[in-house]
Amino acid sequence: MKQGITATHIKEVIGFLNKKADYAVLRNFEELPDKNTARDIDIIITRKSYKTIKEELVDLIDRSGWKIVTYLHSDRLITFVCATTTEEDTDIVQWDFFFDTSVWGIQLMSAEELLANKKFNGFLHHIGTEGQFLDKYLYDRAVRTQYPEKYRATREAACQSPIVIEKLSRIFGCNSVEECDKKSGKRLILTALWANIKSRPLALVAGIFYFLYTFIKNYICSNTGVSIGFTGPDGSGKTTVIDMLLERIASVFKKAHKYYHFRPTLFGNLGEVAHSAGIKKEVDRDYSNPHRGGKTGKASSLARLAYYSIDYIVGYFVKVKSATRITRVIIFDRYYTDIICDSRRSRIYLNPKFLYWWGKLFIPSLNYNILLTASSESILARKRELDEEGINTINAKIDYLCGKKGYRKVLNEKAPQCAVNEILTYVFDEQHKKNLKRLR
Repeated sequence: MKQGITATHIKEVIGFLNKKADYAVLRNFEELPDKNTARDIDIIITRKSYKTIKEELVDLIDRSGWKIVTYLHSDRLITFVCATTTEEDTDIVQWDFFFDTSVWGIQLMSAEELLANKKFNGFLHHIGTEGQFLDKYLYDRAVRTQYPEKYRATREAACQSPIVIEKLSRIFGCNSVEECDKKSGKRLILTALWANIKSRPLALVAGIFYFLYTFIKNYICSNTGVSIGFTGPDGSGKTTVIDMLLERIASVFKKAHKYYHFRPTLFGNLGEVAHSAGIKKEVDRDYSNPHRGGKTGKASSLARLAYYSIDYIVGYFVKVKSATRITRVIIFDRYYTDIICDSRRSRIYLNPKFLYWWGKLFIPSLNYNILLTASSESILARKRELDEEGINTINAKIDYLCGKKGYRKVLNEKAPQCAVNEILTYVFDEQHKKNLKRLR
């Protein structure tokens, strides 16, 4: 990563916040802007302050040439994942703007409380040691996880503070951190709920309803995360390109992505299922040769299509939508598009136009479908799993699809980083357009 590009972006955003917002960075701020050691930059800000700066902040990012790749609006935070890419590298910064410390709409600590003792280090405003500890500790205990060991020094510096003890007593009914450690998360959240009922009943009801509203809306719309499918003939370089793409976005998405092959796989391989049911006596498990099967008739092809379609439909709602409701990247090495393009692999020998419209009507679509290919000469020089006729057949179907909405043909003839850069540029630009419409 060219750290200067990221540092410049961080300087611009922090400089803007210094002038316009009532904010403070929550943690991992010591080496900013020159070095960002965290996956994200966590900021506490009042809702009122965020509303006043939102349009200017979006304009600042847009003018700078950075793209808003993902945008999450939940009950307790707003997330911007911003990125820029070149042929050599990709720079990504995730900004998390928290309005309070809360769980399921139950407030544990307000922004005003956290900002009351903020400090300025010459570059940015940040929370004091007590606030850093309380924000993380209150949330982790309420959701039944342990306070991270990497923040042990912060805990030791803050745990005896009167501010910390008073807050633990008021929200969790505990007189020390040690006492709080011993109580179950369920008991702590119930105590916090009762504390909210006594001190802010109307705000509590509003908070719970807003949590439910944003949670359901984000699941239904699934417009925060990004899903990308890759299809192409064997030898087109899909695995290499996918690996390089994931490496380029690893600073934010290393642990925030999911990878699938061909389909969600809620249900097993069709041959294995038929064998388990006693319908089929033997199963060909030579998976190293994906084109080994013979040609099937229309009835068998339709049966396969129906079986896989159920997996795509149910699997999408169970596995894909549950991830794209938040800041996640879903990668499919082949998706339903592969059934259209490579009938020998799926053994579904049906008209490509029929398969396209079947997918259009019934199969949940991914955000982006990358048709990765190359000339038959280039592919044969890399891998000889298909003959020239087979490659040309797949490429003809790719040419049919590439003019359809949601499909992008990418030629992988040069170094793979060229294809990666083209894909990332395309995805970032399209995501930026979508998110600007949501934000303006």
